[in-house]
Amino acid sequence: MEDIFAKDVLDTNLQNFLRSLLPNSDQLLLEMEEFAQNNHVSIVLPEVGQLLNLLVNLKKPKKVLEIGTGIGYSTIWMARALDENGKITTIELLPKRYEIALSNLKKAGLEDRVKLINGDAREIISEIKDTYDIIFLDAAKGQYQEFFNISQTLLSPNGLLICDNVLINGWVIDLKYPERRKKTMVYRMRAFLENLKNEKDFISSIIPLGDGVALLFKRG
Repeated sequence: MEDIFAKDVLDTNLQNFLRSLLPNSDQLLLEMEEFAQNNHVSIVLPEVGQLLNLLVNLKKPKKVLEIGTGIGYSTIWMARALDENGKITTIELLPKRYEIALSNLKKAGLEDRVKLINGDAREIISEIKDTYDIIFLDAAKGQYQEFFNISQTLLSPNGLLICDNVLINGWVIDLKYPERRKKTMVYRMRAFLENLKNEKDFISSIIPLGDGVALLFKRG
């Protein structure tokens, strides 16, 4: 069985210690974690879910855009922190995961706070005219620069862009990867992170939590 929580960025003992300090997951989140592990579905790590919940609580966004719903695990972490007027628009490419996410959101009683869209995020966000207080990016890792280029105009001034898995198991650090087919993804992510240094409209920080989280604050 694949361990969805096994990552190479942080020392295992440190990961386990940090995770031991988290509040216990409720039954729905536990079931989703088990489903993800048994079906080899990538979800954010629990400590990243807690970070998302914290950031939404701090930011008090009215509108959140999530690129890459998966089965709705991260969506639920964020939606639970929204004020009563807050809304999340989340986009999932795969129809099967879209249906699972929809079911999980209903179980969580959050379907009224979330607009779930099935389709290619690159096409959908290029047509969006709205702006968002928070954008959470958790899609194809080799396309982060492309998603950033498209989505930054959708981020409100003083908005927050959150990118998950930016260290890709630590491969972007030493540019070592287990399979040749992952080379393009790793090098593109490394280039994306390098480019953040030159983004004058953003203040960025890379947090070595989980598989690496990038926080980008858009200057007002």
